[in-house]
Amino acid sequence: MINVWDIVSVFTDVTAILLTLLLLLVIGYVISMRERSGIPPGPPFWPIVGNMLDMRGNLVGKRHRYYAKLQAKYGDIFRIYFGDQLLIVLNDFESIEEAFVKQKDIFSTRPVEKLWTINQAGKGGHGVFWASGQAWKDARRMAIRTLRDLGVGKSILEDRIKEETSIVLDYLSQSEGKPVKVHDIMMKATTNIISTVVFGKRYDYSDPEFVQINKVVRDGFSDMVLFTPINRFPMLRFIPFLASKLLTVSYAVMDVEQLIAKRIEKRRQVFDKNDIKDFIDVYLDTFANDESSTITESNTRRIILDLFFAGSDTTATTLDWAFLFMILHPEVQKKCQEEIDSVIGDGRMIDWSDRSKLPYNEATLLEVQRLGNTVPFSSPHTPDKDTLVKGYLIPEGSLVFANTHACHLDSRYWKEPLQFKPERFMDDSGEVPKPPATLIPFSIGPRICAGESLARMELFLFFTNILQRFSVSTSGSEKPSTDGVCGVSMSPPEYTVLATPR
Repeated sequence: MINVWDIVSVFTDVTAILLTLLLLLVIGYVISMRERSGIPPGPPFWPIVGNMLDMRGNLVGKRHRYYAKLQAKYGDIFRIYFGDQLLIVLNDFESIEEAFVKQKDIFSTRPVEKLWTINQAGKGGHGVFWASGQAWKDARRMAIRTLRDLGVGKSILEDRIKEETSIVLDYLSQSEGKPVKVHDIMMKATTNIISTVVFGKRYDYSDPEFVQINKVVRDGFSDMVLFTPINRFPMLRFIPFLASKLLTVSYAVMDVEQLIAKRIEKRRQVFDKNDIKDFIDVYLDTFANDESSTITESNTRRIILDLFFAGSDTTATTLDWAFLFMILHPEVQKKCQEEIDSVIGDGRMIDWSDRSKLPYNEATLLEVQRLGNTVPFSSPHTPDKDTLVKGYLIPEGSLVFANTHACHLDSRYWKEPLQFKPERFMDDSGEVPKPPATLIPFSIGPRICAGESLARMELFLFFTNILQRFSVSTSGSEKPSTDGVCGVSMSPPEYTVLATPR
C-alpha cells in the first residue's frame, strides 16, 4: 500500500530542491547585476548574455545608431556588456584623447585574451594589429621601415600607385558608359598596391592568387567578427551552421598564409641585403641582424595579412564614399575639376607633389573622411590597470572603444556636422591648414594607423586623377543613399557610377 506520508515527504523534498535552485538563481542574478562603483552608466543588462541580445538586434549593420541612442541617454562615456565582458565606449574627443594619448601607457594593449576567435587566430603570432608590448613595437617598426624604404613621399611608391591608377583609368574608359561599382575596382587596385609593398610585385586582376587574397580581405570586413557570440561563448562553435562558417573563413586564411609562406621561402633563396625591395626583404634582413626581435616567420605571415586587411578595404571604401559624395554634390565635383584644370590641366597625371597646389581637392578628401567615417570605431583597447577617464572608473581588463563616428558628427566640434562642406577645412586665404585635432580617421595615440601616409597618398592620387579624366554621376533615377552599413568598416549602400570622359 502506498504511504501517503512518503508521497508528502518526496513532494516536500522536491519542492525544497526547486526552491533552493530558484534561490540560487536569484542570488546569481543579483550578484551578476552588481557593478563596481564609479564605472560609466549604461542600459540594463541580462545575466550571462549582458546586452548581447540588444546588440545583435541593433548592431548588425547599424552599430553607430545603437551607440548614438546610448550616448544621447547616458552621456559621452557609457558601458554595455558583451556577454559578461564589460565594454566601454568613448564618444567625445576629450575622453578619447584622455585615454589614448594622455594615458597611452595604460591603454595601448589589445584585449586578445578576451576574444576567443582572435586569440585562436593568433597562435602563431598576433601580427601588428592585435599584438601588444614588444611584439607590437617590433612589428610596427618593420611596417614603418618598409614604407620608408619604399619611399612614401618620394618616387618609388608613388610610381606604383600611379601605375595602378592608370589601370583604373583604362578600366573606366573601357566601361563605355556602363555603370560600374567603384568599390570593386578600387578594392582590386588598393589590394594590388599592398601587394607591391609586401611582395614587390603587382598581380593581374584575374590571377588566381590575387582573387584568393582579395576574397579573404573582403570577407574579413563583411561580418561583425569582433561581436560574434563565439568570442564570449566558444562552445557555440560546435553548432553546425556557426562551425561551418568559422571553418570556411579559417581555411581561406590558412590558404593565403601558405601562399605567403611560399613567397617568403622563394625570396629567401635570392635575398640580397643590399637590395631591399619590399616587406619580405625587410623581414629577412631583420631576422638576420636582430636576435632580440620578437618577429618569427609565422608572425610575419600574420603581419602581411594585417597589412592587406588594413591597407586595402579602408582605402577602397573611403574612395567609394568620395565618389558617392561627388555624385550627390555635383557643385563640389565641378569645383574640384576646375581647380585641377586651372593648376594641372590635362597634359599629365597629377603627382603627390601637386597636393599643396590643389587645396580644394585636399579639403574635399578631408571632408569625405569626416562625414564618410570609413572606420567608425577604433579597434578595442584594454587598460593594464584600473584608471579614470573624465572621472569614471575604467577597470583593468575592460574593452574600450573610441567612437570616432560620434566625434566626427559632434556639433560641439563641427558647424552643421551633417552637411558636406569642404570649405570648413580651408582658411580665409583658401589654403588648408593643419586639420583640427578632432578629425581622427586614422585613430589617435601610439596605435594610430601605421599606414596613414600611404593611405593619404593613395586617396589623393586616385581621386584627383580620376576627376581629371572623368565626371561621375548616378546610373539610377534616384539618388544613392548615404545611410552607411556598419561592419568592421562603414561602407556606403551599394550603388553604381557612370564615368563620363571629360
